[in-house]
Amino acid sequence: MGGIRDLSRKNDNGIGIHILAVFCAVLIVTGVFTFWSHYKVMWFCDEIYTFFTANSEYGLGGRIQYGTWYDSRFVVDDLTADTSDGLFNRTIVNVKNDEHPPVYFLAIRLMSIIMDGSISKWVGLSINLFCVIAICIMTYILFYRITGKKRWAFLVSVAVCIVPSFLTNAMLIRMYCMLTLWGVLYTLLCYMILSDNDIIKKKRALYTGLSLTTTLGFLTQYYFAVFAVGFTAISCVYFIMKKRWNDIKYYLISMFSAVVFATILWKSWFRQMFLGYCGQDVLSSAFNFSSLLKELLYAFTCMPKLIFYDYYVVGILLILGGIIFLIIKKNDRLPIITILLGTSLFYCMVVAHVTPSYYMDARYFYLPTTMAYIAILLILVSCMEYIPVSKLQNGAISGTIVLLMIFHIWTAWYNGMAMGYVDKTREYFEKREVLKQYDELPWMFYGYECWSMMENYYDMALGSKFIVYNDMNDFDSQKCPVGGQDFIIMINSNSYHEPEEILEKLKQTVGCNHEFEYLFNKSAAFYLIRHK
Repeated sequence: MGGIRDLSRKNDNGIGIHILAVFCAVLIVTGVFTFWSHYKVMWFCDEIYTFFTANSEYGLGGRIQYGTWYDSRFVVDDLTADTSDGLFNRTIVNVKNDEHPPVYFLAIRLMSIIMDGSISKWVGLSINLFCVIAICIMTYILFYRITGKKRWAFLVSVAVCIVPSFLTNAMLIRMYCMLTLWGVLYTLLCYMILSDNDIIKKKRALYTGLSLTTTLGFLTQYYFAVFAVGFTAISCVYFIMKKRWNDIKYYLISMFSAVVFATILWKSWFRQMFLGYCGQDVLSSAFNFSSLLKELLYAFTCMPKLIFYDYYVVGILLILGGIIFLIIKKNDRLPIITILLGTSLFYCMVVAHVTPSYYMDARYFYLPTTMAYIAILLILVSCMEYIPVSKLQNGAISGTIVLLMIFHIWTAWYNGMAMGYVDKTREYFEKREVLKQYDELPWMFYGYECWSMMENYYDMALGSKFIVYNDMNDFDSQKCPVGGQDFIIMINSNSYHEPEEILEKLKQTVGCNHEFEYLFNKSAAFYLIRHK
């Protein structure tokens, strides 16, 4: 079995074809992204907190005072950029009080400034689209360097970007799509280092790029450190096997320098990781081994489930079969396949163990899933290259990748659990249209301010004015809260009382002689209240 090789060096010709292939891949991926953005909804509380963290003058949550009337501009002001106190000062202050690093929120802040006064979902989606395009291009470069085949690189760069879990990642206005971008760039730089046996002077730029990428990845999401540690450990084993001692030294220097850069740029990382409430929860979970076997099972199956969904067992068996076949054949690509799959599995095992169950979510695993899928497609191509007839080989590889793409397109649309943060039924948008019909009425929101209230915060901007209560005992029995007008009431699911109790309490206030008409449920029960 040989070392890791860069086949693009002997096959690198026809730059125009490369540009055309990348352009077509980006065009397809952008089209798919745009299609799903049409169904993107804004109801996940963390996405609202994204806008708060980037832009709010009043901290990380809504500044609502119960029993006080606000107009819709209040919500817009909370979620959009006001640069009166500087471009990024507000974001830095908010992030320091948060449990996350700053890079992604600074990007949201910048886009909010560019899209002045807008609370459109495209403030966040535009950043994700940039990341998706970059991932597509880098996947093409990586796969071409490994295989030396433009066709495979083109198909794989598209296939990776249309997996439902990848598209879910792209639809989430949070830092995980950017995290995946840094992971793919890190992998590309590492491959260029691993495949280069030349003297170290020629690779200084690569090691510098690796250090900067690690810094940016870590300051986008702290779990990037797990990815980098896993990749470094397995890569160093490869360097030891090849007796490339200088590479070990400079690789470790680049990782150490990344820690130094991150500390210089963001001194708060240590406090957030080890002293913040999330960090304390993670540390506590790290030393709790009571559920270790369950966590390891989750780590082993989460990536196949996010790639193959209902057929993940078949996917696991095919992957194992392909690896065994390549081992028997002593295939030269086994080292890079091992590094990609080994790093992804290491990441999943660590994150599954240290993440408390009440925080656990698929979004933490989108980065390793993307890397694992690149490795799986590499296994597929490498196995099929043993087909003796060239034309049959080309057709089989192309056809199989296309079939996988069709499978993912079908899964994204027909599997109800495959795509997150979108509403394929358009029910959410229909409910927003219903709310717009009553935008001139006062709106009342009932429930205490927390994540479930935030799921409706974005929609509060649709109305003309609103008031929030969290305790029905706060209703003044001598005064109707809305002055006897018709109004909309949202009774949140976190309320301590059933909707009927709250509506009955309203009836008891002087001047509230109303009829109640149920409208719909959208994270809360919505009623139209008509004055008789």
